[in-house]
Amino acid sequence: MKEKKKVRNPLSRTIIIGGVVFAIVFGVAVAGISYKIFEKRMMNLYTKHITSIMNLTLANIDVDDLAECIATQEPTDKFKELIAYVDQARINYDLSTITIVYPEKVNGRVEIMQVLSGLYPEERYGDSRKDIPLPLLGDYITDFLPPGFPDQIYDEFINRYDIKYSKEKNAFGNDYYAAYTIRNSDGTPVAILTTSASLDEIDATMRDFMTVTGISILALSAIFVILTVEWLKRRVIKPLKQIGTVADDFERKSRDSKDPDALIMENKSLHKGDELEALANTLAAMSLHVKSYVEELLKSALEMESMRDEVTRANNLAMRDSLTGVKSKAAYDQQRGRLNLDIQGGDAEFAIAMIDINYLKRINDNYGHEKGNIYIKKMCTMICDVFNHSPVFRVGGDEFVVVLIHRDYDNREELIKELKQKMNVLADRTELEEWLRPSAAIGVAVYDENKDTDCDQVFKRADDAMYENKTEMKACRKV
Repeated sequence: MKEKKKVRNPLSRTIIIGGVVFAIVFGVAVAGISYKIFEKRMMNLYTKHITSIMNLTLANIDVDDLAECIATQEPTDKFKELIAYVDQARINYDLSTITIVYPEKVNGRVEIMQVLSGLYPEERYGDSRKDIPLPLLGDYITDFLPPGFPDQIYDEFINRYDIKYSKEKNAFGNDYYAAYTIRNSDGTPVAILTTSASLDEIDATMRDFMTVTGISILALSAIFVILTVEWLKRRVIKPLKQIGTVADDFERKSRDSKDPDALIMENKSLHKGDELEALANTLAAMSLHVKSYVEELLKSALEMESMRDEVTRANNLAMRDSLTGVKSKAAYDQQRGRLNLDIQGGDAEFAIAMIDINYLKRINDNYGHEKGNIYIKKMCTMICDVFNHSPVFRVGGDEFVVVLIHRDYDNREELIKELKQKMNVLADRTELEEWLRPSAAIGVAVYDENKDTDCDQVFKRADDAMYENKTEMKACRKV
């Protein structure tokens, strides 16, 4: 008979320690949850408050007049009235800040122009300002902002249409900010309105609330744990020791076994008619289910491995055009996403060539689709041979897109001429069948950071250039 393993940490002691820890954790958790609920409700009030201020301020802004003042950097009467309103709004609503700024790109760098800022009378006119310069219309404040922050402001200025809320800590305390892009009637961004209110008072209130709540909950939890532990000693610890013995035997038997049959737990009658006896029976029954489940898992693992291989093959096929073997429309959509990320990161350098095959319908109608497929593949081979350092996509029946990068981007004009010369050489070989003499219209557009916000705009210009080339080719044929 095996010697019974000595218990190093008696359950009674563990329950007492666990009860104390539970009381602490429970108290902290409930206090934290209460804190979050209280904080959320207070922040909702702050959001409503600051949103109302933003809406009232926006209602007092003549957008066209504001745009004119920004452009000329000369304040109008309406602009001066707006300054007075903003100053009063800061006082009336006890705001930390209320400002209007204008982000713009100057020589590829984002600059932030100060338009106006709400100030207290002593800040605008009094001695408290001393040698600090008054922020005036036209002053640039970019160098006073954290690195990267001007780019973030500019991106939100261009792309955001709703109010952005944020909590920020600075040298003066913890503030709640709201920012909104002011736009004119056609949606063009004019400036950014920001307001902020101090959260220091609400933070102090919430800390006091959490402290009182936490202490109260911890005291009540401690009393509950003490009473519960005494009951557990008499009613649970001894029966659990017996269940532990059975579980320990089961663990030793199944520890290093790879046989599912070793997962069957011995069923002993540990109690008579109470929940712990039901638990012992349930554990024994569960071990049988686990055995069956493990057997199914082993079987399913093999099936899933096979399915993963099939999915991988299907994904690879979806990224390739079945006729030509070049990348598909789905692959181009992924490429668009990567190019847009490069554009957003400010390090994009690419061009797009749009190539549309001529006469495909005529060849399909006169010679059949088999010859049309030969015609498409012949054109595709020429494109890949010329642009052999750039990805080529077939995005339609007779349309190809080439994203010119690296060496092909630098030599794009020479490569376009080379492709046209190859088509011209084949066009002169009248002894060849028509489907062996591919012809296509070509349009190229280069990404310009000053006017392109995404690659679709570059694609559109390339497509327009291609149609212009197609029109010119039709005119030449008529002549």
